[in-house]
Amino acid sequence: MAPTIGITTYHSNADWRGWSEEGALLPWTYVTAIRNSGGRPVLLPPGGDAAEAEATVAVLDGVVIAGGDDINPAIYGAARHPKTVVKAPDRDTWEIAVAESAMRMNVPLLGICRGMQVLNVACGGTLLQHVPDLVGHEGHSAPGGFGTHKVRVTSGTTVLGILPGGEYFEVPTHHHQAVDKVGDGLTAVAWADDGIVEAVEATTAHDFIVGVQWHPEHGDDYRLFAALVAAAEIYSSERAVDSLPPLPPLLADA
Repeated sequence: MAPTIGITTYHSNADWRGWSEEGALLPWTYVTAIRNSGGRPVLLPPGGDAAEAEATVAVLDGVVIAGGDDINPAIYGAARHPKTVVKAPDRDTWEIAVAESAMRMNVPLLGICRGMQVLNVACGGTLLQHVPDLVGHEGHSAPGGFGTHKVRVTSGTTVLGILPGGEYFEVPTHHHQAVDKVGDGLTAVAWADDGIVEAVEATTAHDFIVGVQWHPEHGDDYRLFAALVAAAEIYSSERAVDSLPPLPPLLADA
């Protein structure tokens, strides 16, 4: 069976046959990216506590923390910037708990845009709350949709191993916040030309903990998703072996 990949979702109002009601929502591009990469997507609605997050991650083979709105800066000890818009406190606490659970259980994890920022905050890092203040341009957040810019990836890293063919390439992008102080156990491995961190990965013994600031689900390159699914398949098979009952004494000695 294909590995089960949980994808976090928005908690937002939506139009349901002419009336507005709350929903757990996700752009379909994430579902397509996981399915086309051989995974079985399931949606993870926000609002649960740490115990629910741990129990949920425990039955998954991999996790995608999706893009979305700004994280409440109080979580990482900062005052709110005027351009920071906090819409989903239940999503903040849920996704941080999901990230912490995945890292604790070594479940493969891919953080995308906000998801990379969640991963960084979960590891004790901080965020730049409005990138144009630092870089002096709007190139990371084209109005009305996704723009593109180039990123440079460090050689010898997990991310470049997934995306071979050159250390400098173009990515789809839309964000106004970014990683500032990199969290414990993570290292920055990719940057935009203006110095903004564009990817992080685990420096510890985790098999697959990766965050990217860009949006691979909005391009035509699914290699990051395929790598997540491949890591999830290995994790699933290893977990199946670990769950087998012990052999009877005579067979164990054979």
